[in-house]
Amino acid sequence: MTSYQRERATAVEAARLAGRLCMAIREEMLKDHSFMEKAGREPVTIADFGAQAVILQHIAAQFGEDATLAEERADDLARLAGEAEQQGIIRHVGAVLGRDVRLDEIASWLDFGREHKSSRVWVVDPIDGTKGFLRGDQFAIAVSLLVDGKPVVGVLACPMMHFGSNGATNPRGVLAVAVRGEGTVIEPLDGGTQRPATVSARQDPAEARVVESVEVGHHDHSFSERVMDLSGVHGQPVRIDSQAKYVAVADGRAEIYIRRARDGYSERVWDHAAGVLIVEEAGGRVTDLLGKPIDFTHGARLEHNRGILATNGPLHDDVLAAIQQAAQEQGG
Repeated sequence: MTSYQRERATAVEAARLAGRLCMAIREEMLKDHSFMEKAGREPVTIADFGAQAVILQHIAAQFGEDATLAEERADDLARLAGEAEQQGIIRHVGAVLGRDVRLDEIASWLDFGREHKSSRVWVVDPIDGTKGFLRGDQFAIAVSLLVDGKPVVGVLACPMMHFGSNGATNPRGVLAVAVRGEGTVIEPLDGGTQRPATVSARQDPAEARVVESVEVGHHDHSFSERVMDLSGVHGQPVRIDSQAKYVAVADGRAEIYIRRARDGYSERVWDHAAGVLIVEEAGGRVTDLLGKPIDFTHGARLEHNRGILATNGPLHDDVLAAIQQAAQEQGG
């Protein structure tokens, strides 16, 4: 079995630096309490393009023949980022890379691998959970590698998630890292001792903890409420932005993550590839809402899946049965 250690190291370093870039931008926001009102989406624009450039610069330097699927494009850099934002991107990318960079370099990194044909595809979401980023809640930087359509390396940087589970508060910021066949580990974002991540062993649905998306546009909350009622889950769901929900399940902080998008929405690969592997390698189970494996072989969208169910494993089949019943009640 291929160990993918070089790929793992590249993904970890890239996600770590992108996390630092995003937090540096947040620190600038916090220095001026009126900044958000004045800037609108400016911080997200700088962080999105900057984080993706940092990540793909690292991948390009190590794996120049690989293909990529990434959310941002160089064409959008000129369209969405004005002069001040472009200068902000240059400044922040240069700061984390430790050298001066040019705008044309950043543009080339943003599109690295987009036209390559390869069985190896790096999947990048520079900021998953933009509204969480703006609110100061959870967001994630996602880097994963697909080989022949299967995730083999997955890294999630969650700068606002605490390293300790069960309410421990320090240090803040984690990296969740998985390699197929080698398990999942959690380590502090700024470096330090890692520990294994293992899903919860809870089997009683009455004790199960549930995480779901914050945004109504991303998730049908009424449907999941009915599913939990049918499953015998008594606790109120915790609503979290981004793929940090996958980390919560993988690290035993929750047992169930359910996502049922509104009709007509097709999930994006970069919103799930890293998280799926991280949960599975921690001992959990991930399917769509019909119980089918997640199929990453159809480009940028999960066109052959509907919704996501990630669990600790023992609760999975009962929740799937409840999903089927709830769907029948709704006539869908």
